[in-house]
Amino acid sequence: MTQADSRLVESSFKKYYLEKADTVYVPERISEREFGYFTFQERIMVRHLYIDSPEKLREFLVKNNPLHVYHSLAFYKYPSAPMEEKEWMGAELAFDIDADHLKTPCKGKHDFKVCPKCFTAYSTQKEVCSNCGGALIDSEWICELCLESAKQETLKLLDFLEEDLGFKNLKVAFSGNRGYHVVVKDEEISELGQIERKEIVDYITGTGISMRLMGLVEDTVKGKALKIRGPDISDPGWRGRIARASIQLALRADPIEFSELTSTSYKLADKCAAILRQFSEEWSERCAWDLLPRNVVKLLAKAAVNHASAKIDVVVTSDIHRLIRLGNTINGKSGLLARVIDIDELEDFDPFLQTVVLPYDKMVEVRVLKAPKFRMLGEEYGPLENTMAKLPMAVAIFLILKNLATVSKPYAL
Repeated sequence: MTQADSRLVESSFKKYYLEKADTVYVPERISEREFGYFTFQERIMVRHLYIDSPEKLREFLVKNNPLHVYHSLAFYKYPSAPMEEKEWMGAELAFDIDADHLKTPCKGKHDFKVCPKCFTAYSTQKEVCSNCGGALIDSEWICELCLESAKQETLKLLDFLEEDLGFKNLKVAFSGNRGYHVVVKDEEISELGQIERKEIVDYITGTGISMRLMGLVEDTVKGKALKIRGPDISDPGWRGRIARASIQLALRADPIEFSELTSTSYKLADKCAAILRQFSEEWSERCAWDLLPRNVVKLLAKAAVNHASAKIDVVVTSDIHRLIRLGNTINGKSGLLARVIDIDELEDFDPFLQTVVLPYDKMVEVRVLKAPKFRMLGEEYGPLENTMAKLPMAVAIFLILKNLATVSKPYAL
């Protein structure tokens, strides 16, 4: 990013906070939180900041104009003290779902690497720039399919939290880049330690599920094998989840899907899929576990657990000192708003339509290194490669922050 690029981005962020600082999310018990932010020029993180009121938070944003801004999930007696002296008093329970951690078919189509020094694009297999020998960085491109997959995982996670675990007080936010954050704010969980939080992680990810308790292990009576009954769709908790996922998978009987979900060979997955197709009529009416060979039951159950689990960042949830992005602030990796979302609105939420907050009516001429086809505020752009283009400022900044574009001349807001 050139100085002209940096000045354009920085001035656009500053204008936004001057006008919209009062719309930023204010976390409860603000005076017990640690705050931190990344600076524009040095790109360093400043931590252990104390902010004791909504007014002070707004003043902080206007004064410091952060590239990124975060607050702690934890509550501390002394938020501005060094970590070992803060005196932890509890923490909210957070979940992070990132499209980069999901196996989406679009990655192979739009992922590439960039040399920020030479402004050259390379394939993902390349490690160093052919021109300068410098290290390459991932483009971190995001597309609608990436974000839709992340949203579906978030909806799955919310179902676990509300239906299985009974949590009521939840906050959902788009991260402003590649995913979503969910925070459980119920008071009773604030004092849970790392071990207890890891147990919640294990439940949501389906780690360590006992197939015997699910009724999916063949038992014997007096040496005679009993038929496997297995779980049913009306069962609560993981039994019902496995049953519902199994019906979906059995009716699709897709060997590629089975192979990916179970990390088995395509040959084995194809054999199991062929057997499931023989019983498709029965599976369309019920969970026909009793008709399947044991090896197919085992593979189908394993695939169902993977399919039904929520793909969360397990490290984030277990960390009782974690910082999380402040809601309704701008993400410095995209220029999009890390918007707090009403849970009822999540299903129809469109990040490329509802989080574009930087100027869109002013055009900026940029040199675009490479940009796959994308959409913003209903308009389509690209694909672009090694070309000059006049783009709305919000679109240009999105590409600049992805290291995929640079301004042709200095711009002032």
